[in-house]
Amino acid sequence: MDYIKHTSRILVAAALWGALAASAAVAAQPAPAKPQAQPFGPPLLPPTWRAPAAQQGFKAPAFSAEYLQQLAQLPDWNGSWFMIGGYLFDPSNAWLPPNDDEAFDTGPLEGSVVRNIPYKPEYQKHYDKTVVDAINGLVNDPVGGCQQPHGMPRELGGIPGGPEIIVLPGQVRMTYYWFNATRRIYTDGRPHPAGVNLVPSYMGHSIGHWEGDTLVVDTVGMHEGVYDRTGAPHSDQVHVVERIRMIAPDMIESRMVIDDAVMLTKPWQVTRHLRRINRQPQSDGAYCEGGRIEMDDGTQRLVLPGEKDTNK
Repeated sequence: MDYIKHTSRILVAAALWGALAASAAVAAQPAPAKPQAQPFGPPLLPPTWRAPAAQQGFKAPAFSAEYLQQLAQLPDWNGSWFMIGGYLFDPSNAWLPPNDDEAFDTGPLEGSVVRNIPYKPEYQKHYDKTVVDAINGLVNDPVGGCQQPHGMPRELGGIPGGPEIIVLPGQVRMTYYWFNATRRIYTDGRPHPAGVNLVPSYMGHSIGHWEGDTLVVDTVGMHEGVYDRTGAPHSDQVHVVERIRMIAPDMIESRMVIDDAVMLTKPWQVTRHLRRINRQPQSDGAYCEGGRIEMDDGTQRLVLPGEKDTNK
């Protein structure tokens, strides 16, 4: 019995010693390294990428004779253009209150309305309420509040000024002073993106083709919005077809057909004219730079530099 008791004590002591040794070994191990924070997004270049050596005597490729020939055959629309007829999308069928402040034109006054839009009854009612709200002092124009750019189709008639146009083989580009917006009309034969590949945007997706000296443009994929400052609404299903041509020296005519299966009962036809004011590039726009337009109790207020702290 004494032998058994002695042996048991030895085994227990050995087990305790082994446990203590294992605990000490675990404690002696270094703490696992914390995972390194990964930079946001994928790496710009793979780690094995190396810049190629500089090529001695490299010369940029010159325009091909075919490209220059195509360029020479295109209409001469290059330059800066001014929208004739004011800020309302269809001034030929609109009413504006008289503006007594001839020194400073801030756009259509409250109560302005475009009368010939073929709205479905529920959207005509919505538009009528918007006009009345404006008369009562509630002007809710997201563009005037610097919340978004004009976008399409408002760029075609509901803006001050007009675009700079650059006509190239494969593309006609229109850039706008306000918000530095750019519209690209692809004339290289590509179709609109289909399905989920048509990503909605403020300017939409425009494709065009030439029929003689007339540019026929088809635009889809626009956000819902308004045609002009009167608040006339359109849905995100709006579809615009334009026929643009030069009708006189420095004068362009744009005939538009606007479809909107959500809001309109039939296509809406609008014609606008643009006059070329010069052949110079437009300067960068700074309409909302520095927060010069503020919203106060639902109305817009022009804030000149240095007035923010004194006119609150």
